[in-house]
Amino acid sequence: MLKASFSNFSKKLLLATIFVITLLMLTHVAQISYTETNIEPVASLRYASPKYMSVMYAVTSGIMPRAPMSQNQMEDVRHELDRRRQWVTRVCETIDSKRSHPDATLKNMIIDTEHNVSWCPIYKAASSTWMNYFAVLKGASTDAITDLVRRDLIQISDIVKQKYRQNVDFNKTYEKVSKTKKFLIVRHPLERLLSAYRDKLEHMQNREYYYKRFGRRIVLKYRQPGNATTKLEPTFAEFLRFIVSEKHFDEHWIPYYRTCEPCIIRYDYILKFETLERDQNFLIQETNLSEYLHERNYSQNINPMGVTNRKILHEYIQGISRSLLDEVNKIYENDYKLFNYSYI
Repeated sequence: MLKASFSNFSKKLLLATIFVITLLMLTHVAQISYTETNIEPVASLRYASPKYMSVMYAVTSGIMPRAPMSQNQMEDVRHELDRRRQWVTRVCETIDSKRSHPDATLKNMIIDTEHNVSWCPIYKAASSTWMNYFAVLKGASTDAITDLVRRDLIQISDIVKQKYRQNVDFNKTYEKVSKTKKFLIVRHPLERLLSAYRDKLEHMQNREYYYKRFGRRIVLKYRQPGNATTKLEPTFAEFLRFIVSEKHFDEHWIPYYRTCEPCIIRYDYILKFETLERDQNFLIQETNLSEYLHERNYSQNINPMGVTNRKILHEYIQGISRSLLDEVNKIYENDYKLFNYSYI
């Protein structure tokens, strides 16, 4: 009898266990069904763990983390940038720096002590890209600001300069910048001049300010008699004659050595426009900025006629006299020497 009772108890226990398991399975199926028909929109991060918020935001915003460079790749670029820095140091020994104005350079620099990096902006040499990057580092790259920049209602450079406003005390600013990793980006001097011309002076549309400030006067003063050109805007040759004759420099075509004073301020990294993608990826990884500066299509100041490159440059200088080009090269001679560019 005791054996029969134990047998009945075992059967009941088994049935109860099966019932509980079945109930749990049905509950789980119901939960799955509910989840599949009530999916939270991908863009919502309400339930994201703080640990994964930045990653989820990057994915939902179409921003992808940068692919890290290998150790060998980093070493190769580091050696190349070291050679550039050493070259500048040697050339500086041959250049007269008595007329230097480091206070103006420091005032112009973007100094980010929080991220330990400083940049001397050279316009028409990836300046739009890095203005956007520094806006991101300062938390100023909001959707609202991005929209205003795309609509050309504000300039990202104005936002960045306001956010990184420098101390009027030269010594304090110099102390700040000395504690950071300093870099600048250069480009072939004549190619940069052409980029500035194409962007600011070649076409009057949306560039009325530059036409009124420079373009009209350049045409009146430097268009040669008998010139068959009927356009109101200056030609590239006329722009070059203006630079040679007046040496009137806007921030978009002022020589690098005057903008950034590389013989006074020792830059840790010299990036080049010609190898920009590689160089800036190295810099971002080297300075631990990868978690902030992702791959993204930021607003860029690209000429609607297309990017200026060496092929385009050769097309524009056809017909320009060798003597005029030599005079231009003489004005930018220090830039050619310091950053090891060849004359064209």
